[in-house]
Amino acid sequence: MTMTRGRPRKDPREPAEIMRAAGLKPLVPYPGAGVPWRCRHLACGREVTPRMSNVAKGQGGCMYCSGRARIAPEAAAAVMRTAGLEPLEPYPGSDRHWRCRHLACGREVTPTYVRINSGAGPCRWCAPNAPVDPEVAAADMRAAGLDPLVPYPGVDTLWPVRCTVCGTHGTPTLGSIRRGQGGCRPCGRRKANAAMRNDADVAVAAMRAAGLEPLEPYPGSAFPWKSCCIRCGAVVSPRLGSMAAGSRGPGCKPCADKANGIAQRHDEGLAVEEMREHGFEPQEPYRGVKSPWRCLCHGCGTITSPTFGSILAGQSGCRRCADVRSGAARREDPERAAASVREAGLEPLEPYTGAMRPWRCRCTTCGRTSTPTLAKIRSGRRCKYCARHGFDRAAPARVYVLTHAGHRAVKIGVAGAGQRNDRIAQHGRYGWTLFYEHHLSTGDDALTVEQAILRQLRTAGHKPFLTPAELPNGWTETFNARHVSATDLRDRIRAESHARPHGLAPEPLTLF
Repeated sequence: MTMTRGRPRKDPREPAEIMRAAGLKPLVPYPGAGVPWRCRHLACGREVTPRMSNVAKGQGGCMYCSGRARIAPEAAAAVMRTAGLEPLEPYPGSDRHWRCRHLACGREVTPTYVRINSGAGPCRWCAPNAPVDPEVAAADMRAAGLDPLVPYPGVDTLWPVRCTVCGTHGTPTLGSIRRGQGGCRPCGRRKANAAMRNDADVAVAAMRAAGLEPLEPYPGSAFPWKSCCIRCGAVVSPRLGSMAAGSRGPGCKPCADKANGIAQRHDEGLAVEEMREHGFEPQEPYRGVKSPWRCLCHGCGTITSPTFGSILAGQSGCRRCADVRSGAARREDPERAAASVREAGLEPLEPYTGAMRPWRCRCTTCGRTSTPTLAKIRSGRRCKYCARHGFDRAAPARVYVLTHAGHRAVKIGVAGAGQRNDRIAQHGRYGWTLFYEHHLSTGDDALTVEQAILRQLRTAGHKPFLTPAELPNGWTETFNARHVSATDLRDRIRAESHARPHGLAPEPLTLF
């Protein structure tokens, strides 16, 4: 084993062999493992002085070929020119900023030789994520009609400027200007007002084309616009946006209802009749479905102000009666309640339980038993069999089926066997058409058939299809025609009627 300065050398080869294996030719005798050894690099021909210990570790060799040698100024300048840069001063060093001019854009930049030699971009202004050039930023502001008053501060920093049109000072950001959001506010408002005037002209023309004459300035497409219908003279407030989207069709609601065969939904006569059905006597004219309506409650005798819409939705309407039902207030005096019933020609057959609960009584005139409520008796009701108005349960009656093409709905109901100025005629004003009717001997039989069919449908999961706003009277007996057909209702009526042979009329009437 070869000894070097008293320590054994790990590599068994001779030093000259190690150097030649690394492509180096020794020019002087071996000086020692840690001493520079003058050699010639056979690949490039340059004279170098590596240490044999480094070469044996694989770290030594030619410093020129490894890139660790000092770069000649001419070679550095050649690298910069290859990257499109023209040096403006002598080479300062590989890692120092070197003032150059980028030939592509003409800007002066200061890159380092190390970054350019490693493949970095030559000009920061030409890079994809380059910062904004102050001159370009100022040009963008001037193109927007704004004259900068201070140097460029940054893309999202407020920049004091002056409008070249009106002279107003402002502080937009370059980012907002480039997004089209900034600019001179006074000039922007003037442009917006001009655009609105143009939009108003277009909107007025659209309303007139729909048969409406505006009665107030254009408020915007999303707001009600008070107008007068040229056809019927009604004052309506449609939204221009809804009309343009086609969700409302004609802008005049009365004309639209007339075109669809639908009458005015809540006329005063129907509203008063419905309130009396629920135990209220109106004390003032009807003002609308959402307006409080001053009424006398026949259940407790107090004045209350429910809305017609709340009554249609199934609410009690009278707070005192609701408290009585829940036990929150004192109940009606049973003696006073019984006196009211006897005045109506009825004799109570059970104790009084509440003004809105059915009370089994016997008529002193015809002797039949019925279950009216105290509220209905106080509203003017008498024995349902002796009544000379409304639905007569003792007289012949009909079970009918109606259809509505617009709603795609069907309805079942009962009516007397008299003239057509009855419930069927009332529903005809809402666009309903008679499909089938079945005659029975008494109104009680008709109600029994109707209630049996309604129970069957409710048990099967069929719920009312329409709302009180769409059909004020009888909406609970409406069904979706896609789930319950008119022929299905007809067959059910026939089946229930034949189950009660004693109540049938000789020949039922079938329309289809």
